Amino acid sequence: MRPYLLLFVFIFTFVSAYAQTTGDWNRLRNYAYEIGIEIPCDQPDRTCLTRYVTEIVYGHSPRRISYQGVAERLDTARIDRLTEQFLAGADWCPLLDSLESHDRAYQQLKAYCMRCLVDDYMADSLTLEQVRETLNTYRWLNRFDYAQRVIVNIPSATLRLIDRRGSTQLWSRVIVGQPRTPTPVMTAMIPSLVMYPYWNVPRSITVRELLPKIRKNPTVLLEQLNMQVVSGSGRVIDPTTVDWTVPATSFPYRLRQSTGCDNALGLLKFNVANPYDIYLHDTNARGLFSRENRFLSHGCIRVEKPAELANQLLGYSRFQASYLASCPANAQPKPINLPQAIPLLITYNVLDIDEAGAIRVYPDAYNWWRITL
Repeated sequence: MRPYLLLFVFIFTFVSAYAQTTGDWNRLRNYAYEIGIEIPCDQPDRTCLTRYVTEIVYGHSPRRISYQGVAERLDTARIDRLTEQFLAGADWCPLLDSLESHDRAYQQLKAYCMRCLVDDYMADSLTLEQVRETLNTYRWLNRFDYAQRVIVNIPSATLRLIDRRGSTQLWSRVIVGQPRTPTPVMTAMIPSLVMYPYWNVPRSITVRELLPKIRKNPTVLLEQLNMQVVSGSGRVIDPTTVDWTVPATSFPYRLRQSTGCDNALGLLKFNVANPYDIYLHDTNARGLFSRENRFLSHGCIRVEKPAELANQLLGYSRFQASYLASCPANAQPKPINLPQAIPLLITYNVLDIDEAGAIRVYPDAYNWWRITL
């Protein structure tokens, strides 16, 4: 082949490949923009491409996350393969589709965002930012590739148990922290649950709320509250031997509420490995779940359907509906390990999909959304 012909073939191949890559790059950038992701790179070098494909698939950590106790599981091998396909001019769209979140809520919000960015009536930038923030949260949830995940969204005061594909296995109302004692945004593992739990009263509640009441008439009030005084070694103390005149901050004991239907934790507690002593539990005030305002706790999460959640996490029907009405006398706490620890992922999305599949904007109960804008 003549030299000039070889040169022509080389130039044609290079220009064609460059044009294809440029076209693909513009298509990827447009798609990223439509779902609320900015790609500042002008050219698709390998580093930039890998970074932003990862952002499209896995997002980034949400604002205000305070603790991350769940290991992320990113499929970096497939991300690298997607980058190679893109740079080689191969069809990369099917692989990207397979990597993105399959959660129906994410897909619904993504379609909504694509419309709202071009519709004139969607001029409220706060609403657009809410959509983008929630979309990022769902992409970030895609980092946790576990067979099951418990998702609690604070503004909606709801819980979803989803499988690996994002399909909802259980939906439940929950009660979360009051604005003055907020539930933290975090990730943590649920390793076990407890039947007939004690409520070991947190020191802050003992000092600020209970001791000022109890010391007025210790024996009577402790009996009414079904509480015991416990030493540091776990020994139950006779309340008549306690010096109730000491300052509350110097009180040398802890308070523990006995098991039973009157217990503040109800009849089931889900242990959560985290530094804040936050956990999920049943409650002795189940009527509160019917309220629209469910920001009522000291930070822990009360679950409307604890028996159903326990059965799902255990993988078999251990608890019947009648369990929540059973109150055996002097029941002792009984821990049960889960077959495998399950991630709990707590989010703060003021815009989300409700149980009926409708897009809802929830109250910014903690005023965190506006503070961080």
